[in-house]
Formats: sequence, C-alpha cells, structure tokens
Amino acid sequence: MLTAALACSASVYANPNAAILISASDIESIDNFQEHAAARWFTETHPDGVIITPGETSGINAANLECIWIHIDRVGIGLGNLPAEFSDEATVEALKKFVADGGNLLLTKQATQLLTRIGRIDASFAPGIYGDGDGGEGFDNWNVNAQIGWWQLNPDNQEPDASQYYDRRGHAIYKGLSTSEDFPFETFPMEGTGNPETSLWREDHNCMWDLNAYSYTAEGRNTVERFETQNNAVVLGTWGHVQDYAVAGIVEFLPEGETAGRVIANGLAACEWSPRTGVNVYHDNLTRLTANCLDYLMPESASVEAVEAADADAPAEYFNLQGMAVRADSLTPGIYILRQGARTSKVIVR
Repeated sequence: MLTAALACSASVYANPNAAILISASDIESIDNFQEHAAARWFTETHPDGVIITPGETSGINAANLECIWIHIDRVGIGLGNLPAEFSDEATVEALKKFVADGGNLLLTKQATQLLTRIGRIDASFAPGIYGDGDGGEGFDNWNVNAQIGWWQLNPDNQEPDASQYYDRRGHAIYKGLSTSEDFPFETFPMEGTGNPETSLWREDHNCMWDLNAYSYTAEGRNTVERFETQNNAVVLGTWGHVQDYAVAGIVEFLPEGETAGRVIANGLAACEWSPRTGVNVYHDNLTRLTANCLDYLMPESASVEAVEAADADAPAEYFNLQGMAVRADSLTPGIYILRQGARTSKVIVR
C-alpha cells in the first residue's frame, strides 16, 4: 500500500507578461546546472512566459512585461563579479529603465547584487553575506524564518518588546508553504532530507544582508527598522535559526521616487534548485515560494491553474532517504521520496 505523506500540487501560469533572463541562447544551452534547473521549471510552469537571452535588451521592456526573474548561482565567481550576460552595460541600463518604468524584478541568489548595478540601492548597502564555494554534505534542514525579531517573544527574554517583533508570515510570497517544527517558532523549510540520519549536498551560496554591517542615517529602534527606512524596503525573511535583527535574506524593495517598479530579492542559500546529491524533500516549498513571488509581482494579469492531472501523467521516480533511485516494482515497506513532474512528496509504503 502506498500512502502520500506530504504533497503539494504544481501550478501553470499562462502568462505572457512573465519573463526569465537566462545566460545562453536557449534553456538547454545553459551550462550551469543550478540555473538550468530553475529555467526549466519556469518554462514548465509558465508555458507562455518570455525567455530573454543575452543581448536581447529590447525584450526588457515594461510596456510588454510585468516581471522578469533573474537567477544567478555560480561557484567561484567572487563577490561583485557577476557574469557578463547579466551585467553588461546595455543589460544593466535596460533593467534600470525597466524598473523605473514600473516593471518588477525577482532577483535570486547572486542576482541580488544587481540591485546596486541598477541603482535601486546605494553601493554601501550591497549584500555582504556571500558564498560561492563548493559547499558540502549536511544533515540539518535549512529554513526561512519570516518572524523577524522573534527574540522579543522568547520566554527567556527578560525585557521583551512585542512592538519590535515583525511577523511577515502573512505576506503573499509564503502562501501555501508547508512549515517546520525545527525551532521553537514556525519556519518554512526549503532544503533538506527531513531525516537527521540522511545527508544532502548544499553549496551554501548566500548573497544577502548583514544588517549590523551598515552605517545608517535613518532612524529606527533596531537595524531592521533602519535598513527598511533607509532603503524603502521590507525585510520578509531571514535564516531559519535567527531570532534577532542580524540578517535579511528575503527583502522587498518598494517603488521609490522616479522608480515605479518593485523588486523582491532572495539571497538565501536554502533556496537551491538542484542539489548534487540526495533528494530535497522540501523542493515544493521552493517552487511554491518562487511561483508566489512571480504571482505577487504580476498582480494585474497573473492567473493560476492547478495541473495535478499533468503531474499525474509524468513518470514517477522513487528515491530512498539516502537519495538513491529505487525502481517502483522494487519498493519494500518504508518511506520514499516520489518525484513526478514538478511535484515532490514523501510516500509511505506499507
């Protein structure tokens, strides 16, 4: 008997106003496996979306598009050294005009550095928590904490101040995500096997904000308030274990001055599209978070259609908790990971 233990359905966005900027002439020519996995997901879930290839700056136009997603996840490129396909002068100028004219951006992983290139934030507020190494195997789950400053609710806090606690869990980007009990407070798991005895390879590519590292001129009771005021932004998420105001991992940058568009920047290493080894049982949370971000940035024309039937027609792949593929006709009683189309779930064979 096969029983589903954890499942999330995928969605298709039939929306020609969404786009992804890629590093090659087509999806299958992307030689970076992380970026390729992200782009493949975009084409599968946004069949009418636009693919913008290097040099196609005329396609970066707010008159035709509402939102562009840029995902950069490279090993060894160094802080500040973005690939030329995303950072040449013509592309940067086109992106700057796109946001000024009301277009919205989703920037993930190392792409968060484009915020300074397009002039949305000052270079002195560039993300400084950065990683581009090979990473390694780990057994814990990596989560996003949307309860900023939870320390103010911690029973161990002798001088709590609930007015300095910011609960962002109700933001649209978190709609429908599964939650974790890894900490005393609710978080959203993004990467892990869900089994403390089973490892997963994580590259640990953060590109986000150390809120204690900046010099502020804005007023505020803590670094979150000062960062948000100084940059007209909202901190939506931090590392899963963080209870204070030290780290901003997901930030929404609001329209400001002559800039009519908004940007969601997600620099968390936990949001990794293609682990080298093992199976990420929380991959559905990553896809749902990304879909929610795109949906949120396309409020005028986004439409969602559940496609459970399409997933049901896709070939089923089974993996044990060590990440090894197992033939469907060889399953013995136990817990397995089922991957079918854009859907990943835990199943129990009884």
